[in-house]
Amino acid sequence: MKKCKYIAVLLLLGMWFSAPMQAQEVQPTWESLNQRGYPQWFQDAKLGIFVHWGLYSVPAYSAADGYAEWFYRGLMLGDSIRSTEMLDFNKRWGYLLGDQWSGRLSNSDAVKQKPRLTDLYTLYAQTWFAQHWNPDQWAELFAQSGAKYVVLVTKHHDGYCLWPSRYQPNWNSMVTGPHQDIVGKLTTSVRNAGLKMGFYYSLTEWTNSLHIWMHDPDSAIGEYVDRYMTPQFKELVTKYKPSLIFADGEWQNTAEQFHAKELISWYYNTVGPEAIVNDRWGEGTQHGFKTPEYKGAIADTVRPWAECRGIGRSFGLNRNEPLSNYLTSDSLIRHFVKLVAAGGGMTLNVGPDADGTIPMLQQERLIDLGNWLKTNGEAIYGSRPYKKMCESDSTVYYTRNNGNLYAIATHINSKTLVLKNMPKPSILSQVTLLGCDKHISHFYFAGSLYIRLNNLTLEDFNKNKGAWVFRITKYGN
Repeated sequence: MKKCKYIAVLLLLGMWFSAPMQAQEVQPTWESLNQRGYPQWFQDAKLGIFVHWGLYSVPAYSAADGYAEWFYRGLMLGDSIRSTEMLDFNKRWGYLLGDQWSGRLSNSDAVKQKPRLTDLYTLYAQTWFAQHWNPDQWAELFAQSGAKYVVLVTKHHDGYCLWPSRYQPNWNSMVTGPHQDIVGKLTTSVRNAGLKMGFYYSLTEWTNSLHIWMHDPDSAIGEYVDRYMTPQFKELVTKYKPSLIFADGEWQNTAEQFHAKELISWYYNTVGPEAIVNDRWGEGTQHGFKTPEYKGAIADTVRPWAECRGIGRSFGLNRNEPLSNYLTSDSLIRHFVKLVAAGGGMTLNVGPDADGTIPMLQQERLIDLGNWLKTNGEAIYGSRPYKKMCESDSTVYYTRNNGNLYAIATHINSKTLVLKNMPKPSILSQVTLLGCDKHISHFYFAGSLYIRLNNLTLEDFNKNKGAWVFRITKYGN
């Protein structure tokens, strides 16, 4: 009898420990938000895919080094390159008849003079067909790239929504353009591919009558936030439950004006422990993973971070961008290695064509990165920085994972790889080139570890173009 009681107690304890813990409700204070911290999945993921796709993908045009997704802002400022492109577009599609307005907009009967180019921007919704878009193919490509999460631009600064938002009933992808719930369909495909789904959401808009960003006074944003932004944000989160929110468009206002603490805590309490936000919620924000933009590695050991960048310069597809702007596959791999060695990650952007296809050059870069990660992922996923980031000449970068040290060589110019100022390895330590089953000898002398490469062939090296990863077992910290 006593034995049965003992077993029963053990079973109850087992049930108690195995039961999912209820997350403590997050309070709308920076202290509570920071105490909650950040989910482990993001710090382990290292690589995500950013997707900039919207009305700006129809013109797909900017200066050679510009951001094509800022096309509307160029029209607001009378930027010549965007204005010329808009006029050419309207001539091609017959939307302008001399100086007369063609009457294609819903309120055109009230317009008697030549329309503003910003008004004509709405006509892109009639020519964005997305006829070749296949969300499952996108998700498969993103999974092949080795990414662990995807961040879709659900609404950029032009205010156009890629889901049927009741706060933009005539300015979304369900009633115009593709006539599809892009957010919903891609979210399903991405999750079916085993990846986390995240949303980019612009806190501000250039087209909203309640507050026109960069035109109306920054101090007059209150009504827009209360009546429009806050309920729309909650609509988006409630409907799709994204694992990540990448807020943007915040830099002219404060976190208090955006009610950042309240929105972030509400989001965490709604989605649960896996939810994470970035740090772009207005001046005074004290929470969120950092998002350096084309800035490479940063020094931060408190918050997680991931550089956001394109394969080229623009996020939205830019037909005017030269090939020289694009990273090669080798340079992309090496740049990624540098970010991970510094303790961060990368959210790498693709800018699809308006028809829904991802340009072949971008696909090639993603697949090459993914192939490299298939062989070398153990040095990346879930890794942490070593006590030194790299060798002084930046030809070798370091990560550590599961008790192993990984020396990632981006250039090899001799038959011996020298790791300087290193502690002495264990007598049981072994060196292996990932993707190669050959034994690699090593020795330690005068504070440096020497890895002999003389038995490796060109074929061995060609299996891992871009960077070569040497695993050193039982090396400690």
